[in-house]
Amino acid sequence: MDKPSAAGRYRIDRLLGTGGFASVWLGHDPELDSPVAIKILGEHWTLRTDVRERFVREARLLRRADSHRVVQVFDIGELPDGRPYFVMSYADRGTLAERLADGPLPLNEAVRTAREIILGVAELHELGVVHRDLKPSNVLLRSATGGGERLMISDLGIARTEDHLSSLTLPAGSPGYMSPEQTQVDGAPDRRSDVYGLGALTYHLLTGKPPASPARPPSELRPGVPARVDAAVLRALEPDREKRWQSAAAFEAALSEVASDIDTDPLPDAPPAAPPPSRRRSWTKRRVTLAAGAGATVAAMAAAGAVWALTGGGDAEQGRADDRWLRADSDIPAQYRDLIVRAGTWCEMRGLSPALIAAMLKAESGFDPHLADPAKNEYGIARWTPSVLVFWQPGGLNNPEPKPQQITPELSIPAMGRFLCYWGKDLKNVPGDPALNLAATYRSSSKTIVKAGGVPARFKPYTDKVHQYLETYRPH
Repeated sequence: MDKPSAAGRYRIDRLLGTGGFASVWLGHDPELDSPVAIKILGEHWTLRTDVRERFVREARLLRRADSHRVVQVFDIGELPDGRPYFVMSYADRGTLAERLADGPLPLNEAVRTAREIILGVAELHELGVVHRDLKPSNVLLRSATGGGERLMISDLGIARTEDHLSSLTLPAGSPGYMSPEQTQVDGAPDRRSDVYGLGALTYHLLTGKPPASPARPPSELRPGVPARVDAAVLRALEPDREKRWQSAAAFEAALSEVASDIDTDPLPDAPPAAPPPSRRRSWTKRRVTLAAGAGATVAAMAAAGAVWALTGGGDAEQGRADDRWLRADSDIPAQYRDLIVRAGTWCEMRGLSPALIAAMLKAESGFDPHLADPAKNEYGIARWTPSVLVFWQPGGLNNPEPKPQQITPELSIPAMGRFLCYWGKDLKNVPGDPALNLAATYRSSSKTIVKAGGVPARFKPYTDKVHQYLETYRPH
């Protein structure tokens, strides 16, 4: 494939990917000084009028959507050799398929991601567009302001508007994600076919793989998935479309209702049973909804794990079990050891450990749960900014932004594990000590560490302290 040097005013830098009908290139808009993605029809399809029309129709459908949840098209044109192209948003964080290559997402993140995708498809449906090819590689990830991330639905190459769905349809879609009616000639797929695709996508997010046929409950592959999430996803995957959710909006509403059943702290081992009511502290200000059902024991961090840690609920045997993670004769406060172990083992990641969490807490606050630094808007033992912590607290954005006095160790410490497990995935090719790269990410961003190729000089004093404490807290 010959690399074109430009498409209109846009410089073409390198190939991003190819498909059956087109290639996508990384380009640069010199007028706006901004990266763009440029989709160009394959040379061998240039003279096929039907394929050419479908290519241009995709650009027009994407333009009509005009949504931050759908890839946006800015321009359209034709190369000197006659091939059409269109210019669209560049997804600098790759695809959801690449993200899932590392395994399933944490439960709360999986449901939140699914809901965002479903809302994007619902917006397409409002415009009368049925996607027909929903799968992880067609969900793009792009950096957002403030260090966040945005999801964008892409590739409307086989999408149809509802006024054309009544015409003859041939089998189309991707195995594992396409509804039964999409496998049939003239199966007349409609919005409910996309609901099936959304169900398969959600299943993949939860379990790390697309559903088999018939689909087993996600909880059989991923213990801790609440029963109500199982039910919502399995209804989306009903072979009979009359029994499915009848719209994407209805599926999203069902997941929204059960979102609070999932805490953002699915740790390897379930916490022990909560102590008797007389030993519990009041959590009225935390607004953390407890998970229901035996399968959701892990999700009860705020009620069981946190209360148990506060009251010293374990016995001496539990304390000895923690010794394999943290030195017993260190200055780590006993009441925080369980929280630290849980945060440091929240996921399997190079560099992440309970000793790292403890070292960071020592460097951040000296284990002071009452730290308040209004000038920097940082509070608590882990120096969280409330507007950032809201994304990493149990329930995420389903719960309100915590006030400074609500930023307790029980809230702050597990959030560190969630934060590092999420952003740490960006660091896998960064040289240097992976633990210190994670620590620097906590003080800055993964993008900063990747760009610098390790810990930037301005964060060295912090990571030097972390390194010193890390050596102290690691068990012999």
